Amino acid sequence: MRQLSNVTIISDESGTLSDQFGAMTSGQTFAFDRAGRLRFSGGITASRGHEGVMVKAIDAPYDAGARSAAWLKVKRSHTLDLVVLAAEWGHGRRRGWLSNLHLGALDPVTGEYMMLGKTFKGMTDAILEWQTRTLQEIETGRDDWTVYVRPELVVEVTFNDLQQSPRYPGGLALRFARIKGYRPDKRASDADTMETVRAIYASQASG
Repeated sequence: MRQLSNVTIISDESGTLSDQFGAMTSGQTFAFDRAGRLRFSGGITASRGHEGVMVKAIDAPYDAGARSAAWLKVKRSHTLDLVVLAAEWGHGRRRGWLSNLHLGALDPVTGEYMMLGKTFKGMTDAILEWQTRTLQEIETGRDDWTVYVRPELVVEVTFNDLQQSPRYPGGLALRFARIKGYRPDKRASDADTMETVRAIYASQASG
């Protein structure tokens, strides 16, 4: 690791890098918090079109072309408060539960909700049970696979990036979305809108 170049330490509050790696030359930018956790700063690697960075255990050897538990991909992430538009019935151990959420944001121009993607990740069994019951209480219709609901419930969603998508009317889709939790303190009118979504995409594209 001491031979690594192309790195700038802009924040090393825990001493993680300065104590163990010594001086490094400029290039990619890393920041560590007081607990030693890696934080991204600004547009790290985005200008080169990368999803994130690879971090290696200090005492692990470098083995070209090989992957191991000593290597960890650290990706940047964003968070939005989005509205649940529908949910699909689960499969396997999630059979009988509404699992795959359809997520959207209001377009202030049209006054309509624009779907941004689906996710079934990040949910505990307790959440699945609660949302299956609650979503059916605000149901507006259904087909064989999906229950459609009034746009009332807000969820906090973490995702890595936005990408262009012809599938959705808004033209954008979430990448690697996962649920952090429901926001009972927020109404649908308090959720993020397509203006915020488009601003994230613009900043992401500009690097």
